[in-house]
Amino acid sequence: MERKPNLSKDLILKTSAQLFSEKSFSQVSMREIAKVLNVKAASLYNHIQSKDEILEAVIFDLVNIFMTTIEETSGKTIPTAKKLEEIINTYISIAVERPDSFATLNNDWKYLKGDTRNKFIASRILYEKKLEAIIIDGIKSGNIKEVNPKIMIYQMLSPLRNIHLWNKKNHMTTEELKSQLPQLILNGILK
Repeated sequence: MERKPNLSKDLILKTSAQLFSEKSFSQVSMREIAKVLNVKAASLYNHIQSKDEILEAVIFDLVNIFMTTIEETSGKTIPTAKKLEEIINTYISIAVERPDSFATLNNDWKYLKGDTRNKFIASRILYEKKLEAIIIDGIKSGNIKEVNPKIMIYQMLSPLRNIHLWNKKNHMTTEELKSQLPQLILNGILK
């Protein structure tokens, strides 16, 4: 008989994120999560209340990391390029070290409901405003080219939002990516 895992909320979240990444939140059932964990579906409810709670936990774990990073970074008295590099490196770390959760954040946030969805959207808007403020400060200080900050945000975040997909095929380490990717992205906007 196959041994049952030591079931915990963290294990449920990790396994669920993996399944959401492979199929999508909407295509995964609680029974499927339980089957992969080799437990009965009812056992999951000792740790979580619903599949929606799992999605919220996976997404907001990363949202909190991104928001903490942008808050801390924007408050530092370091050059704009270093601030942007710290932000890029946060994306790299999460995408490489937690690709399933990262994929769930990017692809499945649309399944959040009600106030939770509104909270997510508000966090994303606030994040982009703080990033825009960093870029505007860089433009004012002469460190960044005078280009529309919203275009710069798009240029910077677009490749980062998909790095988990690319890295699944190429298997680069966090350090390899951090040593090269920030400069490739920033060379287009720095003076």
